[in-house]
Amino acid sequence: MDAYCWLKRLPAGLLVLIISWHTQAIAATTIVVSSEQTRYDLNEVSGYWHTSKSLNLRDILALSPSFQPVHHASDLHFGYTQSDVWLKTRIHNESPLPTTWMVKFEYPFLDHVTLHTLRQYSSDVQHSGSAVPIDERSIAHRQAVFPLMLAGGETVTLYTQVNAKGSKFLSYSLMTPEAFYTQNDRHNFWLATYFGMLLALSIYNLLLFFGLKERVFLYYALFAFGFTLAILTFNGIGTLMFWSFLGDNTARLVAIGFTFASTMGTLFAQSFLNTAIYCPRWHQTITLFRGYCYLALMAVIFLPIQPALRLMDITGFAASLLMLVCGIYCSWRRVPSARIFVLAWSIFLLGAAVFALRNLSILPANFITLHGIQIGSAIEMLLLSFALAARFNKLKWQKERAQAETVAMLKKQEAILEAKVAARTQALEKLANHDMLTGLLNRNGLARCAEAALKRCKQTHTPLVLVMCDLDCFKPINDQYGHEVGDFVLQQVAKRLVHVARESDHCARFGGDEFILLLEGVSDPSALEEMRNRIEQAVCSPIKLPCGSLVSVGVSIGMSSSHENNNTLASLLREADSQMYAVKSRQTTRYYGCGSA
Repeated sequence: MDAYCWLKRLPAGLLVLIISWHTQAIAATTIVVSSEQTRYDLNEVSGYWHTSKSLNLRDILALSPSFQPVHHASDLHFGYTQSDVWLKTRIHNESPLPTTWMVKFEYPFLDHVTLHTLRQYSSDVQHSGSAVPIDERSIAHRQAVFPLMLAGGETVTLYTQVNAKGSKFLSYSLMTPEAFYTQNDRHNFWLATYFGMLLALSIYNLLLFFGLKERVFLYYALFAFGFTLAILTFNGIGTLMFWSFLGDNTARLVAIGFTFASTMGTLFAQSFLNTAIYCPRWHQTITLFRGYCYLALMAVIFLPIQPALRLMDITGFAASLLMLVCGIYCSWRRVPSARIFVLAWSIFLLGAAVFALRNLSILPANFITLHGIQIGSAIEMLLLSFALAARFNKLKWQKERAQAETVAMLKKQEAILEAKVAARTQALEKLANHDMLTGLLNRNGLARCAEAALKRCKQTHTPLVLVMCDLDCFKPINDQYGHEVGDFVLQQVAKRLVHVARESDHCARFGGDEFILLLEGVSDPSALEEMRNRIEQAVCSPIKLPCGSLVSVGVSIGMSSSHENNNTLASLLREADSQMYAVKSRQTTRYYGCGSA
């Protein structure tokens, strides 16, 4: 960017002062950067200065304040302060070629971050921060990130103004774009995994509540929801994706989320540990504390943002300590599931306590204190998911046990009744569809099988062949040997027909000495003729009677095949019957005098 308009309008004396100051700045301590290194820590090469006034870069240059040197990254942890913090850093590009860098602040919960880049004859300004709308940020990112372009051999001075209602942790670094985006992808992966787990646990426990009507699952879902809302905003992802329109109220959403989570955490602890039964005094204590949590929740909505954030820290730390002590007491009293509750809650509360104490400047700022609440909550969510799964299994076991005796009795009676019904149904079905003498299908069974077979043949476009067999010379055997022998002959003929037929074919006794075969998938005339010959050979073979005598019967066979105009059982029977009688009339002489072999 070219020189600011205000720089052109500056008095000549002040302009000379700025140029002289810039010349001195180059000679002062400067961090030298080159493309051979991908990341530079700017903390210990920077200076900081507090001011309770709202100043701009012109005011800073005119005042020329004394910036305090930074000896350690912890020097840039200022906790809750009302004043703005200005950072000053000088950077020299060692390369003769232009280079591009990214200035990144590690702590995402900074309301307004303004970066001024002062060059030899010009200056430019960039804005970012959690309270800045997305379209006004220099880069749409969850953290304050600024691109910095350096000409070959150029030296610039960075002035960064930070305004934040929350705790200020101003560690920042200089990175190449490639290193920045690589690190960003890795961080986004872990954040997506973390928030995906929180969301899944919230929805899962909410569904369990709707299914089981157990309030412990609802309280945990609400606790996870409040915590997710707060941590999503705190990490900058919420403002980046959903509610950047909140502006300066973004920090208030963090206070509301964490205070709401503390409130729901007390309800969850009471329900999970069943303190009303096992620890009545602790139950009353937590109930009174929850009253305070409700008041704190109302207060963080209406108080100024910084007092609201301080109240959030105090409430969260007190709730953590109270529920940890309650869990330890319940574990000592051997309350069911208390030990895993203490383990899970202790890890989470340790992270929450570290988070609160770091915000209050009691603990130093580092990776553990900065991300402790996320690390603790991730482990806590996993452990409590196991505890809730055990709770779910216990509830399920209790309900099953309560129903076991009744179900066992009902099952016993049901089994007896089902056995009787099954036997009776099987007997009735056999009577309804099978011939009692031969075991073949009767007319009713034949009608059912034919209806199903015709549907199948219509779908496969293949004919259904009906074979009608009428025994010849059967009446003389019946008259000579009696009906019992006649029945025996019919049984033997039925067995032979079943043996001749394929597994997919259906055999039926149509009445008296008439038998029916249904053949599917047979359309070749030679195959039908072969079937006719096999039936004649099987039926006409001598039959040995129980008395030792041999008798023979003949058979007249008529066949019909289904087609477009012949696709019902009745029409198939008529055609086969007509053919069978034609055959019988031709065979009268052939079987004249048949009977005993």
